[in-house]
Amino acid sequence: MERNTDHVSDEARRMLFQLTGVFQSLVSGQQWSKDPTPLEPDPLDLETVANVIDRATHLLRQEPNVLFIPAPVVVVGDIHGQCCDLLQVFRRTGGSCLIEATNDDAATRNGSGESCETHKRYLMLGDYVDRGNFSCECVMFLLALKVLHPSAVHLLRGNHESRCMTATEYHDTGVNFRTECVRKLGSEAYDKLMECFDCLPVCAVVHSSMGRWFCCHGGLGPKVITIEQINQLTRYSEPPLKGALCDLLWADPLLEGVLGYKLSDKDYQEFLELDYMPNPPRGCSHLFGYAAIKPFLEVNHLMGIIRAHQCKDEGISYEYTDDRKITFTFPYITTVFSAANYCGSYGNKGAVLVFTSNRIEVVKYTSSGEVWVEGAPYVAPPHVEAECVPRPLPPKPSALPQQTRSTKLWKSSLARIREGHTGEKGTQQFQAALQKDMTNEIHPGWRSVQRLGRVVGRIQLLRKQVTPPTLLLTNMSPNERRELSLPQALLGEVSRGDSHQLRVVFNSIDRNQDGFLSLTELEEFAKELSDVHTNVEEVKQLLQTMDIDKSGEVSFEEFTRYMATLALNTEDPSP
Repeated sequence: MERNTDHVSDEARRMLFQLTGVFQSLVSGQQWSKDPTPLEPDPLDLETVANVIDRATHLLRQEPNVLFIPAPVVVVGDIHGQCCDLLQVFRRTGGSCLIEATNDDAATRNGSGESCETHKRYLMLGDYVDRGNFSCECVMFLLALKVLHPSAVHLLRGNHESRCMTATEYHDTGVNFRTECVRKLGSEAYDKLMECFDCLPVCAVVHSSMGRWFCCHGGLGPKVITIEQINQLTRYSEPPLKGALCDLLWADPLLEGVLGYKLSDKDYQEFLELDYMPNPPRGCSHLFGYAAIKPFLEVNHLMGIIRAHQCKDEGISYEYTDDRKITFTFPYITTVFSAANYCGSYGNKGAVLVFTSNRIEVVKYTSSGEVWVEGAPYVAPPHVEAECVPRPLPPKPSALPQQTRSTKLWKSSLARIREGHTGEKGTQQFQAALQKDMTNEIHPGWRSVQRLGRVVGRIQLLRKQVTPPTLLLTNMSPNERRELSLPQALLGEVSRGDSHQLRVVFNSIDRNQDGFLSLTELEEFAKELSDVHTNVEEVKQLLQTMDIDKSGEVSFEEFTRYMATLALNTEDPSP
């Protein structure tokens, strides 16, 4: 039976008070240590946890895909379980009244917490969990704030707010959220949180008298054209491997520095003609360039894009600030990252953006407690429309113009990216941590696809020696196939770690969502892989072999069985 709103608000207030005390008792190093001694936080009341998650899920489900948020607002990037940074973000930016309103009078003044909510709003750009030791505490802290101040605290979805990413093992570079959550709160709470994450909005438009900014976790893709279209997306599920929702959570801007040298004016003009290219470091989505950014901003009447998703040495970075002819009013791309000294190894600063009605500031901080404020690179245009409401959107275009992808600069940029060059700037410590951590940034679903590709060569080798049992299955009756198939218990054990990833891959291939993969769908999927992975023909050939009975369709059971066979890492998949 659902608890009444007032009771859940009281529970959220008590939880917020408890978690604030936990955060205050920690030192920054305990955010990342594998063994966060000497303190292990007192357990949260599980009934309270469930009630707060349910109430927050209800609030989030009612919000549109795109939020419109007027200034004043603080825009916060990745937190990743670094609870000390999360607490200090609120305290360093005037949000203490939100987290310290622990009594009825302070929290419910005028019936809705108006004194706090009209003071300042907070827009969180996602990635609250994974890597740090206190992801459970961070996400419950934010959900409690959402319950108490629904019009002041706004939460967007990041790529880590998913079943795939929260199950990823980070070994010596962090803790995955699923492991932490099941240990601290139980599997039921984890499942509830995944349902809650499915309800998170995916982007926002921040607006003031200075203009409008599009905010999301990742970035743009070929199917991200208008804000109206984004509002029509279905978001209440695990994010797919491709498409607009995937790009909003996973895409990255193409950086000039990826080539390792400053481009000549001629080459820079060619660089500005690039729209989209594959994103090998992520294993999905796209890198998006100026030719994609500029029309998106123009069509939607925007000053720029503010996103998170990438660790920055200075806590913030600005891309596409000019075209070497004119300086833009505001950088077209601003990336903000709020977890200082990410994973305890990057040595980076943390930062947040603070929008007021007539100025934009950047608050930077270090893990050792230093804090300072800088002005954002805003160049006032001759005339700025003084409006704080969203403008009407133009008619929806059928598609944005796509640029040619066969230029020498396009090819050389992609080659450098595939070699591991990012174009990121930073200290030697930052660069070393970035390179070491790159394998953790790829979509786990694509790791499964890559495993499929790697097994092709082994199967081809077996064909030259003996007929593999997997191929023999194609000529057997269903009863004979069952006798040769792997034991169900073994299959379950092998595939358990990949279950969410496999479902994401399967659903991404299954275009008509009928629960079966046709050969046409498999071939289309293989073609799409050509932008991200090599050996596409081999991947396609392997996918076709999954249709064991040659019915023209591949069920999820067949798909999972083949993946489980692969995961056994043996040349002979028979028992």
